[in-house]
Amino acid sequence: MSNKNIYYNIFSEFYSVNKYRELKNMSHHGNNRLDHINRVSKMSFYLSKKMGFDYISCTRGALLHDFFTVEDISRSNEKYNDFLHEHPRISLNNSKKYFELNEIEEDIILTHMFPIVKGRPKYAESKIVCLCDKLVSCYEFFRYQVNFMIHLFILFIIK
Repeated sequence: MSNKNIYYNIFSEFYSVNKYRELKNMSHHGNNRLDHINRVSKMSFYLSKKMGFDYISCTRGALLHDFFTVEDISRSNEKYNDFLHEHPRISLNNSKKYFELNEIEEDIILTHMFPIVKGRPKYAESKIVCLCDKLVSCYEFFRYQVNFMIHLFILFIIK
């Protein structure tokens, strides 16, 4: 079975849940939350598989690291900035409602915002997702500026 098929077999478990599919309608880093989650989970899948780690737990944790909706935000009594620090706990609670999780997956969800949140990632898989989330977030935040700079550079070279 190809890596692509393995990844999509893992992903299909989550996409069958209505609340999870709602993430497609949530804005996140200039796109939607489901696209962000897919980028993080695909990168985590390939890195963990290549490095010989538990790629299934790594991918599952990555697929659930931002599993919260607008409804969860509005239910929270936190201010939005505080909510950013609390969303791993809310994502974990949502994940436990719909899926069976192991210790690695729980740690991934709770610690993916390290060092902003308390608690260091305990597992190599958690560290991979934490790193991939940072890399993908930087890409998502700066992709428009980078595209603009590349276009300017190309125009400069052409002229």
